[in-house]
Amino acid sequence: MRTKLKHICAVLFILIIPERFSSPEITLPFSKWWEPQGLSVFRKAYPDVEFISLFDKDENDWCIHVITEESGGKKTDTALYWCESRFLPKEKLAEKETYRPMLYTYPKNVPDPRNFTEEQIAHIAEFTSKENRENGAVDPPFLFNAIYDVSDRAHTESHIKKVPFLDGRTVNVHEKIEAPLTRVSERIMALPKTAELERFFSTLSRTDGFNWRSVRDTQSRSFHSIGLAIDILPRGYYQKIIYWGWQKQLHPETWWNTPLESRWTPPQEIIDIFEDEGFIWGGKWIVWDNMHFEYHPELLLYNK
Repeated sequence: MRTKLKHICAVLFILIIPERFSSPEITLPFSKWWEPQGLSVFRKAYPDVEFISLFDKDENDWCIHVITEESGGKKTDTALYWCESRFLPKEKLAEKETYRPMLYTYPKNVPDPRNFTEEQIAHIAEFTSKENRENGAVDPPFLFNAIYDVSDRAHTESHIKKVPFLDGRTVNVHEKIEAPLTRVSERIMALPKTAELERFFSTLSRTDGFNWRSVRDTQSRSFHSIGLAIDILPRGYYQKIIYWGWQKQLHPETWWNTPLESRWTPPQEIIDIFEDEGFIWGGKWIVWDNMHFEYHPELLLYNK
């Protein structure tokens, strides 16, 4: 009898499979494992968001349903295509090359220009050219619009909150990062006060957060305009260089070769705490921005 039941179940399974796969949008069996490589880091990074992966035969790509819950308990379902981690709505798939993937290399250490190859130098020159910055690929906003409800200025500003930060200061950020940013502040303030940290606090001038704007010279929306970025600015920058763009204005051909020791850098303990709480540091970008931190837990998980 048991053998007969197994045979019947096997036949039913074979008969059901073609029906499951006849729809343009389908759920593959064992989708917990069978899904776009990299999607799991978004699940871990944003545990309050539900990601459901379905395969669309017509588009030959995964459709990811991003399900978020509003404060009143209402759930919102946003359908975005994986598109090599770009998370694009269907109407933007034909323009996918105008958007950058959201998963990319975030290095363990700061790239040292002394080790750059000729090929890397040429790539940096092309990437930072005026034409590329004005017309090149941009960061796709659609996933973060869904997660943070920041599709326009009015919606964004409704989520901005003044959060205590570093020794009596405050910073305006998105309410969803209040908890990790508060942990950053508490952990920094609890550090043993070395001479380097004493100097850091005594020279700290500003901590800037929300600012509705685009990334300088590009069409990409700044993470400051979502409330997910913080700038930490010391007085006088210790007479060092803090931002690649300002250096490029002075030395357009050789800015990329600025030695690490000539750049202002926050104390390493502070960088480590930010990263441990889900923030990446702009000092590790080739287009370095040493005052800048962004909340990107998915990138830190991906690069582990």
